[in-house]
Amino acid sequence: MRSGVPKIIHQTWPSRNVSGVAPHYRKWSASWGSCHPDWLHVLWDDCDIRTLFAKHRPSFLPIFDAYPNPVQRADIFRCLVSNEYGGAYVDMDYECTGGIDGPTGLNPPPGSSCKVFIVNSPDPEHDGVLQNAFMASVPHQPYWENVFELAIERKSTWTGRIWGEIPIQNTGPGLVSDAYTKLPEEAQKAICGLNSTEFSGQAEGKAPYAVHRNAGSWCACRYPLINFPCWNKCKQKKKKYVPSMYRDLTRYKRSLDRGDKLSESDAAMWKAHGHRWQEYFDEYGAFDESA
Repeated sequence: MRSGVPKIIHQTWPSRNVSGVAPHYRKWSASWGSCHPDWLHVLWDDCDIRTLFAKHRPSFLPIFDAYPNPVQRADIFRCLVSNEYGGAYVDMDYECTGGIDGPTGLNPPPGSSCKVFIVNSPDPEHDGVLQNAFMASVPHQPYWENVFELAIERKSTWTGRIWGEIPIQNTGPGLVSDAYTKLPEEAQKAICGLNSTEFSGQAEGKAPYAVHRNAGSWCACRYPLINFPCWNKCKQKKKKYVPSMYRDLTRYKRSLDRGDKLSESDAAMWKAHGHRWQEYFDEYGAFDESA
């Protein structure tokens, strides 16, 4: 490709024993091989990830090992693998619908300065300007060093390990977003945001090239060292897929049923998509909102 991004798809799951992976995740993961049969598809497990850090960034291992939530290690892994090997990282709840190597994707027109591609966040107020569920890169780009410098600044503290912490800012989309916005304007030109309407479709559940199903299988638990009920819920969320839009609409509906007033942004979402709640209910049935 003109951008220089290697033809590699990286994904991660806790174990190589994929027999326990829910069918919807297997379907979404397999879609990448269907879209890009000539690309190398690599599934990394937890052991592979730690070995990768031991080989390429051993000084970061104390921070890596101290993260209280597994998703934090998965978050920071995608930054390291993007730097060391390049290619595209996609979450297991991302489905390829048309391919990512087109002119609006990883193969921009001649003269483009893009070397790192990250999907624009569909929810900037929550995530920041970028979302780390889909990223692609030419190996060894300076941007990733900025990401790791910021990750060191935001490393877990002993209070965070006891009480729990929200990964969005210290390893997740907030990290890659802030690392980008802190760059000088000239350096930002190498980091290109992919159109979320084309490469995420998170709200509508459809997009021409790739769809983030946003299954919400990651968890950040309070009292992570002892909160076994929370971790059990995390496991259950990996087994059953409920679209995030359905979760949000159910939350809005229950608030309205109680007579509560929605925030301005929630009210706008309900006005735009509330008519779909019954469709979701008919397809997926009721679910435990706390799970």
